[in-house]
Amino acid sequence: MFKTLRPTAVPLLQVLLVCGQLVFSALAMAAPVEPPLHLLHSGKNRLVEGTVKEINPPNRLVFVRGKVLGNHTDVPELIDVIVDSTSVQSVALGERYLFAYSTIHSDKRMPGKIALNKGGAVLVSSTGVEPALFRDSSTLRSLLAISDTEEERDSPRLLRRLLKLLHGKDPQLQYLAAAQIGLDADLGALLSDQDKVVLRSVVSDAGSTTNTRYTLLHAAFLFPGLYGEWALPVAQEVLATTPLGGYSRDSWDPTGLVLLAFDIVQKPEAVLPKESIARWLRSPYRLFREQSTRLLEIRFPGEQREVVAQALRDPKLNKEARQYLDDQLRRIQRN
Repeated sequence: MFKTLRPTAVPLLQVLLVCGQLVFSALAMAAPVEPPLHLLHSGKNRLVEGTVKEINPPNRLVFVRGKVLGNHTDVPELIDVIVDSTSVQSVALGERYLFAYSTIHSDKRMPGKIALNKGGAVLVSSTGVEPALFRDSSTLRSLLAISDTEEERDSPRLLRRLLKLLHGKDPQLQYLAAAQIGLDADLGALLSDQDKVVLRSVVSDAGSTTNTRYTLLHAAFLFPGLYGEWALPVAQEVLATTPLGGYSRDSWDPTGLVLLAFDIVQKPEAVLPKESIARWLRSPYRLFREQSTRLLEIRFPGEQREVVAQALRDPKLNKEARQYLDDQLRRIQRN
């Protein structure tokens, strides 16, 4: 099913603000998003192995400190961390996790300065680590071990490991790998033509997590020279094949992916099959019906009446969708 999009990236910012439904954080804004492995190893954060001692809804977890990854000596024995409600529900007492937290934030009152978090330690959360809380595993530890210096984070060795994770079974690590590749231009510069084919195949695969697909598609859209010139045909695939009501897995919400695809296919050179756009008129979600309507007006101005009338004949339309299409048909007839 579709849900409100978590913060990620921006080419649709103006549309989304008008709609008032989604807020994008910024791959393309002034402050770039830091690649996740850079963030995990940042001196501003603390990367720790810990065992869950207390679960305190709605938004706190207490860990018993295990190994501290890095040279920091200021990590307390008991770490009380502010987390999101999903993380509270996903952990188990006595289980061991690897997580990153921060006790500071940028001070809005004094640009360029930092301040202590009033509520204490906060779980790190950003593109690729939403949040930075992982079940302890040898795969993750190995990844962290080969990425703990700046030189190693821009190495062919790390790239090979990340590409392998894109085809792995762990959705968290798949997303982390996609974000590290998609946000790090130095890694992008190491991609071979065959690697770019791999990235395209991951995005085309509906079995990949939607966060992974979104992140790589967005990277290819913004930087085709680095990631490959495949964003347009894959965006067309997304619009032609994504279920109108979303996927049955709630955590695989494709809202952002579909909106990004709509944004990409507005390129003047895009060849758009009418049905790929018109099918979204039958979506149970108004946001997508509006995107479809706007694009049909631009690309198929003389065929709108027929397309809307055909959509109205779908017996599966919900009440809101039918009312929307009735209104559109009346508007077209008046004009």
